[in-house]
Amino acid sequence: MAEPSPPARGRVRRHHLVALALLGALALGAKRHHEDEVPAIVAAAQAQAATDRAAAITSLEQYLSASPDPEVEPWAQLWAGEERRLAGDLGVARGWFEAVAVQHPTHELKDAAVLGMALVDAEHSLSGNTLATIQLQDPEVAPDTMRADRLRVLARASASEGTTTKRTREMAAQAMALAQGDPQVQARIQMVLADLLVTEAGGSAPVLDAQGQALSPQAQALVQARRAMARHAFDEVLSQADSAQAAWPDSPEAAQLQWLAKRARAKDPTVAGRVGVLLPLSGEYAPPAQRLKDAISLANAQAGSPLDLVFVDTKADATTAVQLTQQLVLEKGCVALMGPLHKDAVAAASPVAQGLGVPMITLTQSGDPTVAGDYVFGGLVSLEQQVDALVDHAMGTMGKRSFTVMHPRNAYGDSARDLFVAAVTKRGGTVVRVIPYDPEAKDYRNDARLLGQKKGARPDKGEPDPPTVDFDAIFLPDNFRRATLVASALAYEEFPVGAFRPRFGGDGVALLGLNGWNTDSIVSEGGDYMTGAILVDAFLPSQGSAAVQSFDSAYTSAYDRDPVMLDAVVFDDARIVAAAVQAGGEDRDEIRDQLSKVQLIGPVTGARGFGADREVDRTLLVLRVGTEHIEEWKPPEDEVAPSP
Repeated sequence: MAEPSPPARGRVRRHHLVALALLGALALGAKRHHEDEVPAIVAAAQAQAATDRAAAITSLEQYLSASPDPEVEPWAQLWAGEERRLAGDLGVARGWFEAVAVQHPTHELKDAAVLGMALVDAEHSLSGNTLATIQLQDPEVAPDTMRADRLRVLARASASEGTTTKRTREMAAQAMALAQGDPQVQARIQMVLADLLVTEAGGSAPVLDAQGQALSPQAQALVQARRAMARHAFDEVLSQADSAQAAWPDSPEAAQLQWLAKRARAKDPTVAGRVGVLLPLSGEYAPPAQRLKDAISLANAQAGSPLDLVFVDTKADATTAVQLTQQLVLEKGCVALMGPLHKDAVAAASPVAQGLGVPMITLTQSGDPTVAGDYVFGGLVSLEQQVDALVDHAMGTMGKRSFTVMHPRNAYGDSARDLFVAAVTKRGGTVVRVIPYDPEAKDYRNDARLLGQKKGARPDKGEPDPPTVDFDAIFLPDNFRRATLVASALAYEEFPVGAFRPRFGGDGVALLGLNGWNTDSIVSEGGDYMTGAILVDAFLPSQGSAAVQSFDSAYTSAYDRDPVMLDAVVFDDARIVAAAVQAGGEDRDEIRDQLSKVQLIGPVTGARGFGADREVDRTLLVLRVGTEHIEEWKPPEDEVAPSP
């Protein structure tokens, strides 16, 4: 037989170790030490640890710090290490185990200390050497919790190698038996070995991911709790939450299970069609919030009023948003949520919606609104979507290859810069220079000089230097007012921007912007310097498809004002939510799934529905600053000729 390659040798060795582990564990598993072998101080700490592990640690370590009896010292050291290990203080635990092995090399507890060190090491990485040590060491005088975790590791290793046999299941069952005296260890083994503890008489099968692999124990517990919630098996949900808190107190799944436990205690009220809407309806943000309320109400009315809308006032406060999220779900029985509006409120409230398992369609453009999890969706046009659409047009349709960036020195400008540089680089383009500027400044001529690499007046003629223009376009992610100020500074420094051409001549440099430019005020304030500038947005009122015209007319008729982009975007969002809620009824999980299935007919903002990233999948408009108003972009031959 040919010698196996190094990777194959590793696999053979690992299988061999697992096989030895199965035989060794079963042979030694029945052995137990007698209680009268354990010193009184250790026995007392053992009993105390079941309800108060911290107190048990304190009593053992205080004893060890006060001239312990040499006969008792190794016992107290080992159990102090074990209680520290179970408390998660792995570094301190290993120190106590090492003390036993080094200070008492011939003591009967040395092998238990070696096993303790190996279990600590396994928490970081289960190497072949660590697994071998765990397999070989099973001293009958070791704490039951240590022996239970030994079997847990070996059973899991055996199952991960694809050798789940009757012996593997027996190891799992024996681990549970050894853990009976410690609820925390028992809960951890129950979760980690859930798939191995299924009996022939029945039980829960392991939860698999899309690739057919078993989820982590924490994730399995969360899925099982959500399934139990769907059956209104509230006691089962509470049990899963308690077990996760004991076994994995710092895990995200344990935190989400605690939110599900709140639903279980409230008996999970649900009202079909009821949707909570969190908006800052008072204070300085009340005017835009009222507009969003109107757009949502109009969408619901045009759909036949399938939604029972419950509007609440967040007061633009994150704490209030968290409280209202809970009230809407636990008291009002809302099956879906829209809002909040501001980044901080979304960051605070979205983890609550995720934990409670209620779909939330956020209405913020800032940050990453979907990061909380699979129940949280982004309803607005994201900054990344805008930048991608702009770069696609600039490099694909317009053929631009090199760029500079001038951006405000703030969070929005920094994010837009990073996204733009990444998008250009990904498509094989180049960003030549990046010029950040003070957003509070009133004059941007110095920034324009930096962009043009100008060093001062020409010494020979006393005339200003022409700027260095070694790029095709300037990306300017700012609102329209500052954008016009920057454009005028660029023109002053002789850049050929817009319809303006300097005395030095030169080809025009395209100005590129985002939806903060989408207002006809940019035409009057920017003049020739902004003419022909390119921007992207989701909505252009009074132009576009029949659906856009219909929405424009209905909105103007209902509220006696023209709709803006945000009104149109939220109108489309509300239509998607209405369709998903109608399809999902009282089932929040089904509503979440339906949100990803709805395909919108006749969108007014290019929205098709939610994509795999839980952001609305939109086709954005490419727009142009014309001589009278913002208009849809046309090929270059239709552009206004530069002024002489």
